[in-house]
Amino acid sequence: MIKDWDEFSESLSIEIKKEIAENYFREKVYLEEKWNLFKEECDQLKKLYKRVFNNSWRIFFLLNKDEDLISAFEKATDFPLREVCILSKEIFSKEFTQPEETIKKKLFSNITSSFSLTTKSKFVKLFFTVYKRFNRVLEEYLLKLENLKKFYQELKEETKNFYKKFDLSYILSFFNRLSGEGLEIGAIEDKEKVWSSLSEALKIETPPPLDLIFKEFKPLPELGKVYQQLSLLAKKAYELYPENAKDILRHVY
Repeated sequence: MIKDWDEFSESLSIEIKKEIAENYFREKVYLEEKWNLFKEECDQLKKLYKRVFNNSWRIFFLLNKDEDLISAFEKATDFPLREVCILSKEIFSKEFTQPEETIKKKLFSNITSSFSLTTKSKFVKLFFTVYKRFNRVLEEYLLKLENLKKFYQELKEETKNFYKKFDLSYILSFFNRLSGEGLEIGAIEDKEKVWSSLSEALKIETPPPLDLIFKEFKPLPELGKVYQQLSLLAKKAYELYPENAKDILRHVY
């Protein structure tokens, strides 16, 4: 009878351990898959982030890096153009630390130029084309960033609840008691160190907060709201630097 009870007790102990372990790893895998999805979304956001920088540089080149023109653009749009161009070299150093002529050619070679009777009006139209593209990309970037921040907080909360539900050190200690192993104090301390190390090794890898990776900007005003200021700005950029304007127009198609 005692033998039968021991066998039943051991079998029950194995089943309990198995169920707890299966529940733990099932929920852990589920969470890790969600975090992997989040990382994939971050990769997509990074592409949008680069496009924000691309359009910042396009405006920067259209204004021929002129401090007064850049200040006027920043005042009209409340967008920190200088700061963003500097930041681009830190975030995407490979792309934006190349010679400026190389960057300029690459950025304008995929822009379509509108037909105009004069080079000046063609340049002004190009400026508007770039601005509208910039506005659209920035809006898309900010929306995706906002959604990913919410997703991040949800996943952090789910992960926190997972650790509350499955305290691995406690579970391993419970398994040990379930096995009926009698341990000396020193052995207990050694076991706890092993359990702590295992808990750390099995921790779900979570990325840093998005604020540490992606900068948030104010949205650009719609073109209609700043049309007059930008029109004057583009015309002035052409009048002050006609050779720069013609050089850029040679790159577009």
